[in-house]
Amino acid sequence: MRCTPACSAHRSSARRPATVRDKETLLTERVAVFEARAAITDRVADEGRDALTAPETAEFRSLTARIEHLDEQLDEWERSGRDNPGAAAVARAQSRVHPDRDLGTGWASRAATAVLAMGGTEGRNVVSGSIDIPELVEIEITPMARPKRLIDLLASRKPLSENSFEYLRQTLRTNNATVVPDAALKPTSLLTATPITDRARVIAHLSEPVVIRLLEDHRELERWLHDEMVEGVLDALEQQVISGTGSGENMVGLLTVAGTTPVPFATDKVTTLRKARTALQLLGEQPNAVVLNPHDAEDIDLTRWGAQGGYLTDGYTDTNASSGNVFGGNQIQRVISPSMPAGTAVVGDWAQLRLYVREATRLQIDTAGELFTHNQVIFRAEGRFGLGILRPSAFAIADLTA
Repeated sequence: MRCTPACSAHRSSARRPATVRDKETLLTERVAVFEARAAITDRVADEGRDALTAPETAEFRSLTARIEHLDEQLDEWERSGRDNPGAAAVARAQSRVHPDRDLGTGWASRAATAVLAMGGTEGRNVVSGSIDIPELVEIEITPMARPKRLIDLLASRKPLSENSFEYLRQTLRTNNATVVPDAALKPTSLLTATPITDRARVIAHLSEPVVIRLLEDHRELERWLHDEMVEGVLDALEQQVISGTGSGENMVGLLTVAGTTPVPFATDKVTTLRKARTALQLLGEQPNAVVLNPHDAEDIDLTRWGAQGGYLTDGYTDTNASSGNVFGGNQIQRVISPSMPAGTAVVGDWAQLRLYVREATRLQIDTAGELFTHNQVIFRAEGRFGLGILRPSAFAIADLTA
């Protein structure tokens, strides 16, 4: 296989250790290799093929191995804490307060390592202080078998090398294909895609000041703060995906974007959801998930046969999130999310929504100024994300209010 410039850069970086000067190079190369791998699957999809050719498979595996190698180098770099001024400040502060203490076993060391290298769960991993958006493992990213929350449905993800981005949004699809006799004029189908230009938005929040002594004495406090801060960013991102208004710094969410498929209330919530699926099927869409507010999911789970009859679904007796799925089976997953307003549900093909990642979520710390004099630290979780709704018609907005 011909060696590309990215390949040469990879071989060069593999021969030398990652130094302070090398981190930006590693990150730049990783983005280039990731995009090269994504181009393979994009080409397969554009050509309507179901599988890669043998050369494409070999190149895909080579690029995947290259990304894994770069990730190992970046992980080692991050674990060292050398590029985190907050962690370094904490370490210096601790050394001044306790000069005779072995910092390798104290909170200062953990702030430079553990805080930067706390793990996560599938679909929204937190690696080296950042959300590691799931990457291609095989031909394409696929949703989780049992998504636990809304962000797990966002399997189409793309890293950004700059703040702005552009994508094509399909706004019209009229298929006029039909049989045509010899020498007759062929019909024209109407397929319209509109370029959409957007930019990544910052989603962030701060913790209240935390006494460093508590972090020294209670290691579980680190994990708790880490989880709460990261989950807070994810919660805000999910809110934007659904209800972003597009004004100011808000993204354009599914309930705001033009061109979605409206479904009015019909008889009851279960009937309305089934009609939403029909509406999408008539458009040729293939929905793969429905997102419900917890209150609406509760109403469906507690639906009875008459006033005193038994429950019509097993959602009440079985707490599995998919057990009360009115669509049956796993072709259309049920996800319960407080990000969805009560009285509204979205049934759709979530592959038609793309998450752009300019800056993965990072958990950073600060002990400067008055924090130092009070022996305190503040945590900040922050990330930059963009949202692309590729085909709004693939999402049915169901009104569940009578």
